[in-house]
Amino acid sequence: MNLRHRAVAAALTALAGAPALAWDAPGHRLITLLALDGMPAEAPSFLRDAETRAMIASQSCEPDRWRGTPSNYLRHENEMDHYLDVDDLSQFGLTLRTMPRLRYECVKAMVNAKRDHPERVEAYDASKDPAATREWPGMVVYSIQENYAKLQASFRTLAILEKLADPARTAQQAQARANVVYHMGVLSHFVGDSSQPLHTTRHHHGWVGENPNGYTTDRGFHAKIDGGVIAHHALTYDALRGGMKYAIKVNASDTWDDVAAYLERSFAKVEPLYQLEKTGDLMTDAGKAFITERLADGGAMLAALYSAAWASSKPTEKDVSDFVFYDKLEGATVIPPRPAVK
Repeated sequence: MNLRHRAVAAALTALAGAPALAWDAPGHRLITLLALDGMPAEAPSFLRDAETRAMIASQSCEPDRWRGTPSNYLRHENEMDHYLDVDDLSQFGLTLRTMPRLRYECVKAMVNAKRDHPERVEAYDASKDPAATREWPGMVVYSIQENYAKLQASFRTLAILEKLADPARTAQQAQARANVVYHMGVLSHFVGDSSQPLHTTRHHHGWVGENPNGYTTDRGFHAKIDGGVIAHHALTYDALRGGMKYAIKVNASDTWDDVAAYLERSFAKVEPLYQLEKTGDLMTDAGKAFITERLADGGAMLAALYSAAWASSKPTEKDVSDFVFYDKLEGATVIPPRPAVK
C-alpha cells in the first residue's frame, strides 16, 4: 500500500467512529456554492458577493452543529429532519408519493397505522431512545418544504423593504438580508442531506436484516461516504463547477412532487452504492462518477429551489401595504445606540 492509500485508509478508519452527518462540512459547502452559481442573473446582487456566498456555505453546516448539542429537546426536534427511510414507510401503509403533505398529518397517519395494524409495524423500544427520535422513519421531506417556505417569506420581506426604501428601516433591511442568508443555508443542509443515498434508507449504517447479496454491515460505511470518499477523489467546488448543469425546474407554488422525485432519485442509488463498495469500485473512477453525480444533483436541485423561492416571492402592492400596516413603524425615528454605562 503506497503512502497516499495509507493516508486514505487511516482517514476512513477515523471517520468510522464519527457521527453520521450526510456529507461532511466540505460536501455541504460544495453543494451550496454550486447551487448559488445556478441562480439567475436577475437574483439579488448581494448573493454574488464572496463574503455572502461564504456565509451561506458556512450556514449550510449549522443543522449538523445543532446535532452536537447534548439536549434531548433539540435532538427530538432536529434529528429526524435529516433523513427519511423510504423503505420503512410501507409498514405504515405509506409511500413517498402517498405521504400526507403536512408533517403532523403524517405523524397522525403513522400513529393510526400503529393502532390499527400493530402486527406490521416494527417494534419500538422507547427505553433506549431518550430523545424519542427512532419511532418514525424520518422527516426530511418536510424540513425541505418548510425551509423552502421560510426562504420565500424572507425573500418577500427583503423585497418589500427594498421597495419601501425608508431610511428608518435600514436595520430591518440588514436583518432581512441576514434572514435570507440564514434560510438559504439551512435549506441547503437538508437538500444536501437528501442527495446522500444513505439518508433515504433503513440501511443507513451498513445493511440491516436479510442480506442475500452480502453487502457491508460496517457501521462506519456512512461516515466513509460522507467525507472519506469525497476527499479520496478530490471532489472540490473547483473540480465540479465546470461540469454543472442546471436543468431541474420546480413548481414554485408547490414543490412537493419535485422534492419527492428528488428523494426517489437518491433512494434509487442505495443498492448501487452498496454494490460499488462490495466490488471495491467505490475508490475507483466508477465511485468518483457516482459521488460526483450525487453532489451535482444536490447542487442542481438546491439551485432550482433557491431560484423558485426568489422568483415567487415578488410582493404585491397589498403585501407592501399590509407589511407597513402591521409593522407600525410610521413616524418612528432611527433607533439610537444604547447610552454608555456610567
